[in-house]
Amino acid sequence: MNEPLVNKENNINYYLTLKHIINMSGLSIKDFATAASISESLIRHADSGWNPKYTTIEKICGVIRIDIYSFYKLADYVSGNCKNANVNYIIDCQKITPRNLNIKLKNRRKYNNLTEGKLAEKTGFDKSNISKRENSRHEVTMLCSTLQIYAQSFGITMKQLCRYVYD
Repeated sequence: MNEPLVNKENNINYYLTLKHIINMSGLSIKDFATAASISESLIRHADSGWNPKYTTIEKICGVIRIDIYSFYKLADYVSGNCKNANVNYIIDCQKITPRNLNIKLKNRRKYNNLTEGKLAEKTGFDKSNISKRENSRHEVTMLCSTLQIYAQSFGITMKQLCRYVYD
């Protein structure tokens, strides 16, 4: 069996990206939290190891009206992986249900000609968990680190995965 993938993708620092976006917004932490419909303590207690759910990223992007792809461009920028980041502003907030996200991931798995078993080998996830995720009607939100592992197993970046998922 192959070694499970670990997060080697440009060392995405969600906390620094959050701080950068809050600065872009010009809002206080309290006002930003209110605008994003997230807990102020979530922001205040986040650190460099913060691993948010993708729905939290959607809410953060909604405050300054950027697309999810732009969030990852900003993440590359604030993490020192690129010299600048142009963002795409949107009118409506981007949201995807956990169920639709799982459908997109399943379709991408098939596009990459991966069986559930092969994906399990590449990711280190249990095959039964992959199957359950893909075929379940439950609305379980994934952590961004889980999506990063999926992206790596597909041979793409988080920016590319988000462009696929949200387009």
